[in-house]
Parts: sequence; C-alpha cells; structure tokens
Amino acid sequence: MSIKEANKTLFDARKGFKDFIEYKQINVEELANHIGRTQSYVYQLMNGQANNRQAYVCLNKLFTYTKYDGENWLEL
Repeated sequence: MSIKEANKTLFDARKGFKDFIEYKQINVEELANHIGRTQSYVYQLMNGQANNRQAYVCLNKLFTYTKYDGENWLEL
C-alpha cells in the first residue's frame, strides 16, 4: 500500500466515526465525559493527532460506548 493509499484509508476511518457520531447526535462533550478527558483530547483522537497506547484505549472505549463497529485507526 502506498503512503497516499494509507493516508486515504486513515482519513476514511476517522471520517466514518465522525459521521457516525454526528448521525447518532452524540456530542463531543458527552464523549469527553465518558472517557474522563477534555473535549480537546477527543478532537485530537478523532483527527489522529493522539496516537499512543492510551489514545488507542480511549478510542476503543468511545467505540464501545457509541456502539460503533468500524476500524480503529490507531495501533498498539
């Protein structure tokens, strides 16, 4: 997979989750409260700017909380 294809795949995964929470009308404040982090951190997760083990765990918590079944774009 080329870098361009990989970036597109990551973009699509992040966009899929953003679209899902918008469709479900779940706001960022609710997500931040669920994982005990700031709204800014949730935005960082959704934009791929937070990318460590804790970010992976938090993102999986959000997926479980929202019942999202898409791919996690972060790796362990």
